[in-house]
Amino acid sequence: MSASGAVAFIAALVTAAAPDLETVARSTAEQSGRAVVTVRLVLKLKVGGQEHEQKLEVPAVVIDPTGLTVASASSIDPAGAVRRMVDAQRQRVSLESEVKETVLLLEDGTELEAAVVLKDSDLDLAFIRPRDVGLKLPAVTLKPRAGTLPALTRIFVLGRLGKLANRALAVATGELRAYVRGPAPYYVTDGETSAFVGSLAFGADGLPVGIFVKRFGTALDGQSGGRGSEAVMTVLRPVDKVLELAGQARTLSPTPALEKGAAQAP
Repeated sequence: MSASGAVAFIAALVTAAAPDLETVARSTAEQSGRAVVTVRLVLKLKVGGQEHEQKLEVPAVVIDPTGLTVASASSIDPAGAVRRMVDAQRQRVSLESEVKETVLLLEDGTELEAAVVLKDSDLDLAFIRPRDVGLKLPAVTLKPRAGTLPALTRIFVLGRLGKLANRALAVATGELRAYVRGPAPYYVTDGETSAFVGSLAFGADGLPVGIFVKRFGTALDGQSGGRGSEAVMTVLRPVDKVLELAGQARTLSPTPALEKGAAQAP
């Protein structure tokens, strides 16, 4: 066998031995799918001088057997999201929200009373915990990743569809397009996977890469023109940032200020 033929043969063996992304995605969905849950909220919205209730459901992921759950902060506080978008455009709006009810809805239909324990609007991360402290739930174990992943790295995401689709577990594959450095770094991904706000993305090794959240622009961003002038975009927040805040969330109890969407992570 020639040298080039030997190299090709070894490469083929390595490729055959390594599971493909789709296989890993299906296996992860079977093992961790029950940790992908739905958060159901009842909000009291105050617009100007008028009040009304709004019911909504958002995807989230249980990251600790005690029930600690992570979601997109703007998804559970739409009023806050609107305020941030109009602030980026140098506008003002009178809009307030208060959480009247929070429920974790598990895959089997079990409903658990819960409460928000920590929110970080800059990172767009919120942590929710069941009020029952004696639970042991299916959870995805988050682990730090060494370094950053390069562009075009393939990923998959586990999400949950809405009520109309019977909250079925959904799996999508895609790739990383860019890594943006800074005090709050993030990945930019393809359009299909970035539709799963509040869901975890995984690498081909089956380990979480991060969670999809929203990034909001500022008034300063709006002066730059081009793509930087967008008021909001979906980004993949690295798992390390999630772990950093999760450590704080495990020590906290719900507070009235958080239920009103006012308190934030330090």
